[in-house]
Amino acid sequence: MKKKITFRKIKPYLFLLPIFSLLIIFKYIPFGMAIEKSFFNWNGGNLNEFIGLDNFVEAFHDDIFLESVGRSFIVMIVHVLIVMTVPLLTAELLYAVKSGRAQYIIRTSFTFPMVVPTVVIILLWKWMLNGDTGVINNFLNSVGLSTLAKPWLGSTKTALGSVLAVGFPWLGMVSLGGMPFLLYFGALQSIPSDLFEAARLDGATLRQRIFRIDLPMIASQIKLMVTLAIINSLQIFDTVFILTNGGPGTSTMVPAVYMYEQGFSYRRMGYCSALGTILFLLIMLLTVFNNKFLKNTEAMD
Repeated sequence: MKKKITFRKIKPYLFLLPIFSLLIIFKYIPFGMAIEKSFFNWNGGNLNEFIGLDNFVEAFHDDIFLESVGRSFIVMIVHVLIVMTVPLLTAELLYAVKSGRAQYIIRTSFTFPMVVPTVVIILLWKWMLNGDTGVINNFLNSVGLSTLAKPWLGSTKTALGSVLAVGFPWLGMVSLGGMPFLLYFGALQSIPSDLFEAARLDGATLRQRIFRIDLPMIASQIKLMVTLAIINSLQIFDTVFILTNGGPGTSTMVPAVYMYEQGFSYRRMGYCSALGTILFLLIMLLTVFNNKFLKNTEAMD
C-alpha cells in the first residue's frame, strides 16, 4: 500500500522527466559551458587557454560591441512601443465589433500570417526593400515619387529604420507574430461583462472605460508582452542577419550578429561566450527592472 502511495506521488514528476532532461541537455549544460568558456581563450577546438577576465575587459573596450548594445536599446524601445500600441489598439477595435462571426473572420485574417515561417517573411521584406527591383521603390517610381526611392538596406541612413519597419503593420514583432494581438484580445474577452455594464450605468465614456477598466484588467498581459519584447529585441538575430548582416558598415550591427561573427567567422568562441554572458546579465537586469516597474492585474487598485 505504501509503495502504491509513493508511486502515485512521484508519477506526475515522471511525466515531466523527458522535457526536463531535454532542457538540461540542450539548454542548461550549454549555458553553463558558455559561462565557463568565457574565461578562456578558446577557438572551439584545440586552443583552450585560461585567461581570466581578459575577454570581459576586451568586451568593455570593444567599440563595435558597445555600439551594438546601444543600437539594441533603440530596437528595444521601438519594439516595446509597438507591442504596447498597435496590437492593443487593434484588439480594442475588434472587441468593439458586436458580431461574433465578423470577429472570427477578422481575427483569423489577422492571425493567419502566423503560420508563415519567420524566415519567409523576412525574405519577402528583403525583396520589397531591394534598392533596384524592390516593390517599394517600383511603387514610388510608378506614382511619380522617384525622389523618395532609396537603397533602403544599402544606406547607413535608412538601414536600421528599414530593419525596424519589418513586420508592418506591426500587430506584433516578427519573432512574436500576432501573439500580442491575440493575447490582448483574449484578455479583453475574459473581462466580466458586469464591469462594462456598471461603467455604462455610471455614465463612463469610452476613454474612461479603456483607461479605468480595460488597461488595468489586462495589465498582466501587457507586462508579459513588454518582457518578451525586451528579451527578443536584445536577442534579435535572424532579421538583421538575413537583411543586412550588420551592414552597411556596422550601422545595423546588434550583439547577437556580432557574437556570431566573432564566434564562427574569427573562431573566437571564448570571446563570443563572454559577450553572450554580458548580454544575459543585461537582459536579466532589464527583466527584473520591468517586473518591479510594471504591475500585474492583481496589483491594480
